[in-house]
Amino acid sequence: MSAIPVRSSLVSSRHAMDRARERGMALIFALFFAIIALGITMSGAIFVQAHRDSTSIHFASNGQAMEFARSGLIEAIGWYRKQTAQPVTTFSPQLDAAATPPLLDTIDPDIGIAREFEISGSLWGRYEVWKDWSADPDAERLAFRNQVRCIDISDERGNLSPGSVWRIRSVGYVFRRQDPTLAFDATPNRVVAKEVVETEIRRLALQPPGQAALCTRTASTCRIFTRGRIYGGNTAAGIYHQISTGSVTVSGTGALVTGGISPNATYDDSMTAVFGVSLTELKGMADSILVDPDEFPSPLPKDAVVVADTNLIFDAARPLSGTGVVVVNGNVTIEQSSYSSFSGLLYVNGNLSVREPSELQGAIVVTGTVTVQGASDYATVTFDDGIVNRLRQTLGTYRQASATTRPYWGDQR
Repeated sequence: MSAIPVRSSLVSSRHAMDRARERGMALIFALFFAIIALGITMSGAIFVQAHRDSTSIHFASNGQAMEFARSGLIEAIGWYRKQTAQPVTTFSPQLDAAATPPLLDTIDPDIGIAREFEISGSLWGRYEVWKDWSADPDAERLAFRNQVRCIDISDERGNLSPGSVWRIRSVGYVFRRQDPTLAFDATPNRVVAKEVVETEIRRLALQPPGQAALCTRTASTCRIFTRGRIYGGNTAAGIYHQISTGSVTVSGTGALVTGGISPNATYDDSMTAVFGVSLTELKGMADSILVDPDEFPSPLPKDAVVVADTNLIFDAARPLSGTGVVVVNGNVTIEQSSYSSFSGLLYVNGNLSVREPSELQGAIVVTGTVTVQGASDYATVTFDDGIVNRLRQTLGTYRQASATTRPYWGDQR
């Protein structure tokens, strides 16, 4: 009778041990899954932080550093434009705070143009536009200078006069400034990102074949009829043309040419001769490029350079008016009653027909036929050296002639 309680006690003890074992296993599994969950959470946090850091570095490299490099190009172009001696043959920014007025072109004249700007906290930006200095005593810096320095490439672009075309490169940096007493790239300061960009700048020559109201390649196809007037001046011809191309026709009541008709053996009305650039290059420098004649602005924006790759017809609804440089790769027709009034340089790579009433001042260059004719009123072309010279000063300054690109580092000049 006493054995039964003992067996029951043993069974109860075994069940208690089993339950304790189960609770122990459950705790182990709970800890295991907790560790896994914590690991996943920490891995996710590390991944997110790494992604954030990667994005920040990518933005610095492809965003901020690039924009600083572009800013360097803009300041460099402004420096070229501001120089009193034109064209510029030497790139030499100055730093002289004691001068009157102060010369503050740069923070480091050994480099060229150099500027630094605070972005946020210890994060700073910098750009450099390097000058040529073959005597740089720092060999490592000289090697880098020779890659990124500004270069006069006028001769490479067609034996143009020195200073006509420059290739400029700008280096943009984003860096951490930990110690302001040290250079931006000296430890503990650290460069985060770096970009190099380049472009070409050119001067527009604005040089007609001769000092004349009208320059026409072939005299025999130039006709000044009734009430057509061409006014030259004391030092300028009325009409300038290539020698041995026949005679200009001046016929009809009120037809007039003052200043004389002047032939020349070295006459050159190519775009390269007149503007110092090809048509393709001129398009890259123009304020407007048109292929649709209906888009031609009337009046022109003041002192604009407009290139039209199409025939143009000006009438009362759209007269030729305003001040600037108009280059037409096609024919130009100024119809009767258009009341066109234009000041500047008109270059027509084609035929030109001008009817009354109209007043064109400055200079005109035409490669094809020319007809200037009035009737009840006058069609007038007047040479104005003041207008042409002002356009040379305003538009003949350095203009960006190519897209901003990353340089090809195979070129070690």
